[in-house]
This record gives sequence, structure tokens and C-alpha cells, in this order.
Amino acid sequence: MNYGKRGTSKKQKSMNSKTAKVGKKASVIFIKAFLICLLAVGVVGLCGGIGIVKGVIDNAPDITSASVIPRGYKSVMKDAEGNKTAELVTAGSNRVWVDIDQIPEHVQKAFVDIEDERFYEHNGVDLKGIIRAGIRGVTSGFKRTEGASTITQQLLKNNVFDFMSEDTLAEKIERKLQEQYLAIQLEKEMTKDEILEAYLNTINLGQNTLGIQAASNRYFNKDVSELTISEAAVIAGITKSPNKYNPVTSPEDNAARRELVLEAMKKNGHISQAEYDEAMADDVYDRIQTTNKAKSTAEVYSYYVDATIEQVINDLQEVKGYTSQQAYNLVYNGGLTIETAQDPKIQAIMDEETSNTDNYPANVKIGLEYALTVEKPDGTQTNYSKEMMEKYFKENESSSFELLFDTEEDAQAHIDAYKAAVSEDGDKIYENINMTIQPQVSMVIIDQSTGYVKGIVGGRGEKTTSLSLNRAVDTTRQPGSTFKPVSTYAPALDSAGKTLASTQYDAPYNYDSGKGRAVRNWNGENYQGWSSIRQGIAQSMNIVAVKTLTDITPALGITYLENMGITTLQTETTADGLNDYTQTMALGGLTRGVTNLELTGAYATIANGGVYCKPVFYTRILDHDGNVLIDNTEAVTRTVLKDSTAWLLTSAMQDVVTVGTGKAVNFSGMSVAGKTGTTSKNNDVWFVGYTPYYTAGIWAGYDNNHKLNSKSGETNYHKKIWKAVMSRIHEGLSDPGFPKPASVTSATVCAASGKLPIPGVCDGMVKTEYFAEGTVPTEYCDVHVTGEACVESGALATDACPVHEFRVITLVPENNSVSGSPLVAKPCSLHPGNVIGSVVQPTGNGSEVPISTEGQDASDSHDDSEEDTDE
Repeated sequence: MNYGKRGTSKKQKSMNSKTAKVGKKASVIFIKAFLICLLAVGVVGLCGGIGIVKGVIDNAPDITSASVIPRGYKSVMKDAEGNKTAELVTAGSNRVWVDIDQIPEHVQKAFVDIEDERFYEHNGVDLKGIIRAGIRGVTSGFKRTEGASTITQQLLKNNVFDFMSEDTLAEKIERKLQEQYLAIQLEKEMTKDEILEAYLNTINLGQNTLGIQAASNRYFNKDVSELTISEAAVIAGITKSPNKYNPVTSPEDNAARRELVLEAMKKNGHISQAEYDEAMADDVYDRIQTTNKAKSTAEVYSYYVDATIEQVINDLQEVKGYTSQQAYNLVYNGGLTIETAQDPKIQAIMDEETSNTDNYPANVKIGLEYALTVEKPDGTQTNYSKEMMEKYFKENESSSFELLFDTEEDAQAHIDAYKAAVSEDGDKIYENINMTIQPQVSMVIIDQSTGYVKGIVGGRGEKTTSLSLNRAVDTTRQPGSTFKPVSTYAPALDSAGKTLASTQYDAPYNYDSGKGRAVRNWNGENYQGWSSIRQGIAQSMNIVAVKTLTDITPALGITYLENMGITTLQTETTADGLNDYTQTMALGGLTRGVTNLELTGAYATIANGGVYCKPVFYTRILDHDGNVLIDNTEAVTRTVLKDSTAWLLTSAMQDVVTVGTGKAVNFSGMSVAGKTGTTSKNNDVWFVGYTPYYTAGIWAGYDNNHKLNSKSGETNYHKKIWKAVMSRIHEGLSDPGFPKPASVTSATVCAASGKLPIPGVCDGMVKTEYFAEGTVPTEYCDVHVTGEACVESGALATDACPVHEFRVITLVPENNSVSGSPLVAKPCSLHPGNVIGSVVQPTGNGSEVPISTEGQDASDSHDDSEEDTDE
């Protein structure tokens, strides 16, 4: 820049020139015009925006205090033949109205502090909350968001907008604007106490309860007026997500939310530090009831109805965009017609056979669930859980004591003895008793071609409550060997280069390349040597399965399991260092286990030619006016396996029921395939199998993981029930078999190697096997060699063997616990000495390859893994 005299003078002349003046004037005109246009656009936009907002508000429903009082129509559920199976009504929702003056102050404040801490300050819309939520969303890149809806808005959403879906962004914005407008209007109509009263009486608090009084009765078996600060925080914590923060099914999640409630109450001055500390120290979850004690005249729903309700509520949220409260209200108040996939004939047969005492062992037990609260005359309370009761009798009666009894009278006698031990005269007793017949059972039947669940049984014995424990859908158990086909063999055949002829060496084997514990077959030390995958499936050989999963990796297995609908896998490492990417997954050793429904759905994928159909309980949901809300008649499918893989697995699992571990389930007149499963300590037994028509899974065991007694028949009754049910539902049906697809061919192989046989060497081990196109072996057998062998042991002869001859010798892995270990010829261990003679490996073209035996003697054949290590 030139800031001297000449430069400045020159600049002034330039600015005063005519050209410069014209240019400057034009610039000013342009800027003015631009600002005028910008202002005009702003005015038009503002007017348009005002018009849009006005239109949205004009479309909002009229609002009065009566608008937020519960109302609605009963919903009806029907089976596949149109028969009514249940009426879902408000009375069944366990709503009990309670006036605001009957709700303790600390209960009111628990909800206000966690849901809307400025409730008594705003006019229905919390601007500070909206700004805070917006800032939090922006600063976190919208990865962490929080709600800004006030209690007034929530009341409107749950009772005025409860049946309205929000499928698009425009609908969401429209609904939010209407909600905010009506919240302001409602605050003019009702007092804060009236709004809070309506809110606390209509909020969804999980476990089929609406409102604080029903929830108090449901979870603590007491009136709302008796709730402690700790208990109030538990219930208030449910509000954000009744499924996620359910204190019965998810106590850990609820506990974290409860702590936030208590912190908010302390921060806002509604409880003292001492009250906070006392509440935090309370073992509140020990006394939460696991069964519904609320008074209701509603019918007890079947297990099928229970499962359908859960799926409908979930789908209304996932598919239609409803909140959990809106979905719940729609099911119980919306006048829906829910058309289910339930086949009444199949369901009746399942109910009959699972209720038939002749199908069960004679030694029936009674399982006890028990919770006790003892209140002293001064009002102090002590809670006792079932674990505390069990510990008491372990210390005072027997170290092997369990809450399992021969009769209900025996169970009651122990209850009375325990109460006498922990209480005194003058104490008040509050108890929750649930006695259940044991061992238990669950069963699922699916039409594999559609995914329709035709029937379920969630347990044996009388069902006394709706939405109670459903062992077919809710309970996760260890699947044992039923997991082998879906976790290991399906991916191995489908994409990992394995065939049904592929072999593993069945001999003593330890996890973690020999450094871990021993893997044991179900039949002990009856090792089979070289065994094919087909043999491994038919005879449920654990070592074959574990070695195969090790070859293909657990990660591949988990990918296939997830594609077949298994959702309970632990894919993230827990704080304890646990996940399911382990060798034990081959045998069903899982962190959490699987549900019967999902395991049966996975097998249905194989039965359906490799195509997964999501299991569904209902076909259509119609609204009160007959319009279709959700249509499930078109199956949600995905191809998981090649049709050749599915057929090969079916072929092998047909062997299970004809010559293998599942012969007890086979019945005449119908093709059957499937797999047995037993966990290592006999805690769980399974059979999951299928016909050309249906896939059925059955589980049996004790709810408390008590060991099943094989001598009394407890490990086999499930097979008897499976056969009884499936043979009856297939009466009159023709057997089309399992047609072999064009993608499957056959070939002759050596049974020991799974490869092409060498003439004159493999002659005694030749068999015909099925293969997917393109997977027929092209290499020749590499496990058979020739040399001098001990006649007595069959191993390489030593100079100490009394009789030896030239014959075929089978190679074995040098270290059976290490994947890919070299194959060697083991010297005779019966007659230690130096190996004699030479060993050669014949090839397919007639030549021979020498095999080195240098340095081998009988001591090399010792394998530490042969030591018996029981799981």
C-alpha cells in the first residue's frame, strides 16, 4: 500500500472522478434493491410460515378436561379360523383411578423431578427444556438426544394423540406443533394438580398396568399411599421406556434410572441427603413382585395371546411409529381386530399333550418363588428374598437344600417355618408366593413356508395370570447340541469349503489349542477316530463340532446365526470379559442362551430351503373402522443358505432320527429331520425338528436349573411329547419328502479323509455322499498309508511287536488339539521300541511317496489330553 502524500492525493482524485461516482451510485442501488428483496422474501416466508402454523393449529382437535380422561373400545383377537380367542379391554389393563390428594407428595415429586422439573412454572410448553434439548443434540452431533415434552404434553400425547401414527417428518412436526398448542390451551382449562392427577392415572408403567395405583399394587402389593421414596423412584423410573426400565425383567436398567430420579429429587430440594442415602441403601428389588396381584376380573390370556400382544405392541412402535404408551392404548382401547396365525386344532393338540401327566416322569416337584416383607410395630421393614430363604435352610437343614419340594404342603410348611424364624408376634407380614409344577416344558410350532407361529406352549400347569412368564418366548436357556447345525455346520457347508464328507479326528481334545479344558463327547471316551460331518451331526459328536467351528471361526458362525434370527448373542464383551465368539458356541455354550421361538425359527430356515421367514403371531391388524394397520400376510424373508446347504443339512438330520440320537421322535408316514440337544450338566434338554409342513422346537428342564435325572426319565420326556404332538397334527397329510434340488449331486469318497478313494488302499472305507455342485473333492485320500503294522494294535510296528505285517495304516494328527496339525503315523504303544520298516503314501496316479518315521518311538504316541477331565 502507498500511504505517502502522492498516493493519498492520487486516491482522492480517483474517488472524485465521474466514473467512480457512477460506480458507487450503482453499488448503493444494488444493495438497496437486494435488501428490499430479502425483506420481501422474509415477509412472504413469515406470512407463509404463519399460515402453515395456523393451518396446523386449526386442524388440532378440540381440547377440554374430558379429552384426557381414559376412553376407548375393546380390541378382539381371532385365530386363523376366525374364532375369537381374547378380548383386550381397559379393565384388563389394571387401571385403578386415585385422586391427587391420595398420592403422597414424594410420589408426585418423583415424577415431576425426572419428567418435567419446571412443571409448576411453565404454561404447558417448556422453552428452556426445548433449548437445552436442542443444544444437547447439536453438540453431540445428534447422537445423544433428550426429550423436552412437558407432563402436559405427555398427557395429551397419551390420551388425545394416542391412536395417531407419525410416519413422516412432516407428520411428526405437525403433531408436535398441535401438541404444544393444545398444551397451552389445556393449562387454561385445568389446574396443575388436575393435570398431574390425570397424568399419574393414565401413564403406562409396564407389566399391563396403567397409572400409579395399579403400578403400586403390581410391583409392591400395596396402596400408592404406602409407597416409600425408594419405591416411588422405581416406578417413576419406568416412565421413559416401560420395556427397557421394567423393574421385573430389567432390574439393572431400572436401578440406573431410579438413581437419576433420586438425584433429581435431592437436587430440587424435595428429599434430604439422609432420605437420599436411605433410599439408595434400600434393597428394593428384592421385594418387587414377579406376579400380578392387582385385582382384576379380566380373563387370563393364553400364552399365545400373551406373545401376540407383545409382538403387536412392538410392531406398532417399529412399523407405525407409535410411542409405547400410544401402542399400549391402541391395543387395549383402540377397538382393534387382531387376526392371528394360531391354528386352533394344532394348539389344542399341543395343550392336550403338554398337559397329559402320562407324558411326564412320575417324580413331580413343586418349585417355589417367594418374597417376604416383615414390618415391625414401629413401621420399620425388612425384606427377605427367595435366595435368603434358600440360604437359611442350607445352613439349618441341608447344604443341598433347594426351593424344590415333593408337595405344595411341604413347600408351605417350609414357608411357615421361615416366617417363624424371621418374625415375631405383632409383626405385619407381606408375602408373595408362587408355586409351579416342575420340571417344565415349552414348545413352538411354525409353518416354515410363511413364518406363521401355529401354536405355542409357555409352560405346563395352570396359567393363573396374563402376561406371565412365557418359557417359549421370553426365557433364554442354553441350547446344547441343537446349536451345532445352525452355529457351525450351516456356515461350514454354505461358505467355508466344508462338505458332509469332510472329516475331523475324534480323539481327546482340549480347547484353546490344548491349553484349555477338555472337550468331552456325550458318550464319554468312546472316540471314533476320523469322522465325517454327517457322522458328527447324526451321533452328536462334540469334538467334531468344536474342531469344525474352530476351522471356520466363531465370527462366521455368529453372522449366520444373526441372519437366522437369533438376537440373544453376546457380541459385545461384557465387563466380566464374556462374549460368544468362543469355541464353546459350537456346543451351545452361550453367555445368555436362546429362546425356543428364535431357535425354532432358525431351524425353520433350513426347513424352508435356506430362506428365513420372521416368526409372526398375527397376520393382520385392523383398526376400529376396519382399515388395515399392519399386514403380515407377506412374509418378511431373507435368503441365508443356499438351497443345497439346506438340503444337505436336512439329509444329515434325517440320520439323527433314523440311526442317531433322535430315534425316539420318529413316527411313521412322514419325513422327519432334526437335532437333539442336552447341556453338559443335564440342566436343559431339547429337540428341534421339522417335516415338509412344520418346524417344532421343544425344551424341558427346571426353572431353577436343577439337574434333570436321567434315571427317572427326566431327560427324555420332551421327545415323547414332540412325537405325540407332531404325529397327531400330521394325521391325514401326505408325505412329499424333502425333494433334492438340482444343485446337489453325489460322489464316491474315502470315509476317513472325505476325499477321492485310492484303489487298493481305501477299499474298505469307500462310501457315497451328497455334495453341493462344485464341491465334489478333486484330491485323493491323504490319511491312508502302507507299511509294517502291529497286528495287535494296528499302529506302526516296532522291533518289540511280536507279530506284524504289511498293511494299510491310518495317519492321525500329531497334536489333535491344534488346528491344522501335521498328520503322522503313530508307533505301537503296546510294544515300545524302534519303528521297523518303511511307510509310503500311495497316490491316485499309482505312485508312492515315502513317509518319514525318523525319531519316532512308542513314547511319541503319549497324549496328555487322554486324561479324563470331566466338564
